[in-house]
Amino acid sequence: MDINAPSPQRHTSACALSGHLDTRTAGTEVAEQLDASIGPTCDLAIIFASFHHCAALPEAVETIRQTIHPRTTLAVTAESVLGGAEELEGLAGLSALAMRLPGVTLSPWSSTPDDPIPLSHADQIAKRINLTDDFRVTIMLGDPFTTPITRLLPALTACGGRGRPVSVIGGMASGASQPGHNVLVLDDQVVRAGAIGVSIAGDVEIDFVVSQGCRPIGTPLVITKAKENVILELGGTAALQVLQEITNAMSEEERELLRRGVLIGNVIDEKKRHFGRGDFLVRNVLGVDQKRGGIVVGDLPRMGQTIQFHARDAVTASEDLQLLLDVQELKNKPFGGLLFSCNGRGQRLFEEANHDLGIINERLGSVPVAGFFAAGEIGPIGERSFLHGHTAALALFRKAAAR
Repeated sequence: MDINAPSPQRHTSACALSGHLDTRTAGTEVAEQLDASIGPTCDLAIIFASFHHCAALPEAVETIRQTIHPRTTLAVTAESVLGGAEELEGLAGLSALAMRLPGVTLSPWSSTPDDPIPLSHADQIAKRINLTDDFRVTIMLGDPFTTPITRLLPALTACGGRGRPVSVIGGMASGASQPGHNVLVLDDQVVRAGAIGVSIAGDVEIDFVVSQGCRPIGTPLVITKAKENVILELGGTAALQVLQEITNAMSEEERELLRRGVLIGNVIDEKKRHFGRGDFLVRNVLGVDQKRGGIVVGDLPRMGQTIQFHARDAVTASEDLQLLLDVQELKNKPFGGLLFSCNGRGQRLFEEANHDLGIINERLGSVPVAGFFAAGEIGPIGERSFLHGHTAALALFRKAAAR
């Protein structure tokens, strides 16, 4: 696809949200809200639609495109969407963020079964996503059933070569429970498989907040034996026995948290001497192997890797997001944001509506934010971008500081 030319206008954005069940009506409402806020032209529009809108989403997207005329448009279907101050969990929703990005180059790309990104050729990946010297981020939306995310995401992150990690933010479509039913839209292209994205380069600063919101349990442990996706030994002792010993030493409050599910945190940077908040990549525990005394995890553990058990915890999740936003408060107010939240957060975790958006708006002011509850969130921790679960992955857009 052709790379779009920069816009001459000032940095700004607008978000819009409709809860109407009729897709065409929702599309018209969102288009009118955006037109009233940002006017008839913009550079980038990203649209999020609940599963109620799968059938007619392309028509709604076209209504929005014909109203605000974005240079680049992305859209994805989801379990639930969010925007402004509302998280429409389990309800019909159409949400959008439109941005004017002067001095910014937008490079749309896709990787579909008919035209996949060549994962073994870093130079071709870099060309596909237009990895320029002033590259900032690539936003990726993917279908979880047909995107080889465990290979695609590392390939994207590493295509810049040693010392130049590529930041990726986004999420996996959650609007369907089987292949072929999610809808992805990139400009006038409608696909039901693979991934779409847009790379952003130039005069913009983008900060990332990836809040995992899980409480560490016990102490860090070293894997001493593993096979495929089963941790067999931790510190020379059967992994299941270690978990049972940790559980027996817990308070009743901690045991209650573990009843919601045990998680494994893999240390991201083994060179660190001490591990704390943000040092672990959290993965699900899928079950146990009673015969071998092992723990089955949603990852490929390796010998010598440091892990720590974790539990989902609403209090820790709130504290984590608040602490990460402390740094953002010290900077200039962002002009827009994208939020990719785990579909296990929201009221399922916090037992209150609009939790994450409420904190973001309280701390940063009324920043236009849109997004969705994803079947896997993508965001950077340290120098690498990962596919997460249980997280809120937030991208904040600011005008680049004068150099």
